[in-house]
Amino acid sequence: MYAATAAAAPQKQDRRNADRLDFTLEVSGESGHQFFTGFAENISTGGLFIATYQTLPVGTRLRVGFRVPGLDRNFECDSEVRWVREYSDHSCAVVPGIGVRFLNLSAADTAQLDQQLSRLETLFFE
Repeated sequence: MYAATAAAAPQKQDRRNADRLDFTLEVSGESGHQFFTGFAENISTGGLFIATYQTLPVGTRLRVGFRVPGLDRNFECDSEVRWVREYSDHSCAVVPGIGVRFLNLSAADTAQLDQQLSRLETLFFE
């Protein structure tokens, strides 16, 4: 099972194309014969972070599904592991996991997700 949480990408040049919003949402994934379910707290229209001790290699493709607060529907799309943060005994405060990029989120879904994330950002941070 994957559990997800808020976390920043490893210290590298930030190449994100979309701003991230931190809040809890349900997420599930499927890669080959493995099925994962848990929570994420970090999402943008471009991808999300899934916290897990069972990381997948960069380039692994998986199908993800998630539900955003305030919308009565699920989003589903293919995604790809873009970066991995392994567990380290030396930095227990840093959550291990994978950053995934959405590959085929439709234009309509992207627009709806962007609109809802903007609403949530206003509610949570103003």
